[in-house]
Amino acid sequence: MKTNDHDENFSSRTARNTKHLAFWTGLWLLSLALVSFGPTLLWDYHKVITICTVVTNVVMGYKMIMANKQHLQGLDELQQRIQLEAMATSLGVSMVFGALFGLIEAIKLVSFTPNPSSILFVMGITYFITILVRSRTYS
Repeated sequence: MKTNDHDENFSSRTARNTKHLAFWTGLWLLSLALVSFGPTLLWDYHKVITICTVVTNVVMGYKMIMANKQHLQGLDELQQRIQLEAMATSLGVSMVFGALFGLIEAIKLVSFTPNPSSILFVMGITYFITILVRSRTYS
């Protein structure tokens, strides 16, 4: 009976933390979209509004980071290990890719200016793939 109660508490806590993380991640993404598209589409580069949206984005980012920390602390040791490995791999790939990506225009390998948001895409894909691979490895 005791183990079942613990599993139920763990499951409900994990579900709650996951919803909390999804909520703050969603708000951060919305605020990032507002910072990105608002000045050109909604308020014609009005500085006060733009500064307010940037500050809002930073606050939403902070809340997302804290929700992520809470989520990670609520996981069991194996899940924490998988997350740590995914984060480490994602950071490493992003650093290597980002450093090279920043140079490809300067060394004249491409004629366009690289978009820094591409690094976030690489980071996210790397994180997701690592989670899948490590989850299969440990199951």
